Amino acid sequence: MLDLKPPAPAPHAKTAPTKGWRNYYRVYRVLHLGRFGTVFPGIHGGPSVFPSQDLAEGYARGFLQMLNPPGRFYMDHVAAFPEGEAAN
Repeated sequence: MLDLKPPAPAPHAKTAPTKGWRNYYRVYRVLHLGRFGTVFPGIHGGPSVFPSQDLAEGYARGFLQMLNPPGRFYMDHVAAFPEGEAAN
C-alpha cells in the first residue's frame, strides 16, 4: 500500500562543528623539550587542543616568544588545524 522510505539526506547538510583546534609547528633543529621528549626537524602537532582557532594561535605566539631566543628561530608556527586534520 504505502511505501514509506526514510528521507534522503540533503546534499547541503551541515557538517558537525569542530571539537578542537591543534597547533602545528615547524622545527628547524633537534630540540629537547623536557616532558615532551626530543623533537626532530619537521612539522609536528602540538600537545594541546583548544576550543577555537583564535585561542590556539594566541597560545602559539606566546609559546614561540618563550622558546625562541632573540634573533634565532628553533621553531615556527605553521597553522592551527581542526582536530582530525593534519598539516602534512
